[in-house]
Amino acid sequence: MRRSGSKPALVPCLLGLIGACAAQGAQAQDASASDAAISVQKRARPELDPVPVRFGSFEALVSTEARIAYDDNIYAARNDKTGDALATLSTRLSAHSTWSRHAVSLDGDAALVRGFSQPNEDTETYDARFGGRLDLGTLTRLAVRAGYSRAFEPRGSIGDTTLRGPRIAYNALELGLDVEHTAGRLILGARAGLDGYHYAAYRAGGAQIAPGDRDYRTWNAGASAGYAIAPGVATFIEGSYNQARYPGDTGAFDRSSSGWSLRGGLGFGVTRLVRGRAAIGYQDQRYDDPAFPRIKGLDFSAGVEWSPTRLMTWALEARRSIQRSPLVGVAGIRQSRYGIRLDYEARRNLILWGRLDRTVSEYASTARNQTDLSGGLGADWLLGRKLRLAAQAGLQRTRSDGTGGREFDRRRMSVSVRYTL
Repeated sequence: MRRSGSKPALVPCLLGLIGACAAQGAQAQDASASDAAISVQKRARPELDPVPVRFGSFEALVSTEARIAYDDNIYAARNDKTGDALATLSTRLSAHSTWSRHAVSLDGDAALVRGFSQPNEDTETYDARFGGRLDLGTLTRLAVRAGYSRAFEPRGSIGDTTLRGPRIAYNALELGLDVEHTAGRLILGARAGLDGYHYAAYRAGGAQIAPGDRDYRTWNAGASAGYAIAPGVATFIEGSYNQARYPGDTGAFDRSSSGWSLRGGLGFGVTRLVRGRAAIGYQDQRYDDPAFPRIKGLDFSAGVEWSPTRLMTWALEARRSIQRSPLVGVAGIRQSRYGIRLDYEARRNLILWGRLDRTVSEYASTARNQTDLSGGLGADWLLGRKLRLAAQAGLQRTRSDGTGGREFDRRRMSVSVRYTL
């Protein structure tokens, strides 16, 4: 299950625009005031942050993490719940250039997960991402990105259709190109992307299942314009177009589609306490098969960070998207998500956090609606530059209306230790 629409086109250039126009009214602030404008999680801690390994004009961070988790409803079932403990061993590499102009980055992750009693939960995943930026003078930037990954549909998610069966694996290829040009207070942007997803075969009930009808390819293009109307305030407009195709779908229904979205909004960082971005507009996804209705209507996206003190950050998020459905008889799902998160720096090396999320999924052409409510509490303990301990606990409550909906409650807790070389 992946989104039909394209990613926001203006995020990278809008951040630069806000920073530039905010700087006009903030040059007199000292370093401590600037530091207070950064959220608790993102703030630099020079005495605790890992020191990257440097080689020439590049630097890299390599870390390994071990995690033990317990889930009291591993299959996200309504009745006859099964609990299990999961052990995860993962490693991460992040490398980037330190040039004054242009940039290159490489990031990679790999993880091995084993269930103590449920072999269906055994997984191996990886993710590799490359990025590059070419500075064409001082006003124009060209950026490219590429990524390839192997992942599994999370238990209890919309894409989890095997219930108590094996996990559903897929490989994803993502390619993208972005262009940004600055002209005084005006920033123009354009982007294009190509994504491909291939779902792996699995065995269920002694039979080999090949979910080729879920494979899809999509391309998208977008354009944006932002204008700094005052120090720390920018207005913008962005539009996108996408097409999706299912090359392996030989069923009676054709879920191929095309769609567009148009939004306008405001980016702000007026004071060191509040910064964010909010947009509202319209989206329309049309399916090639007349059996499927169009999904159209209000489109919105918002994210706000509020730091009332240097030790506390509140983050609010709201967004609407069109998701692809894993069900052959359902072409798309309109999904609305709302979230709130609090980060608190109890000590310089101890960060406490809590979050609450609500997601509403409307299955097109059916009476099925699903509501997911999830929350969690956690703590991150920084034991010097190389060692980090973490603990968290969370719960999820899912309820559905209509035929075929899922209902379940689950609780999960975990502890982990990360070592950075």
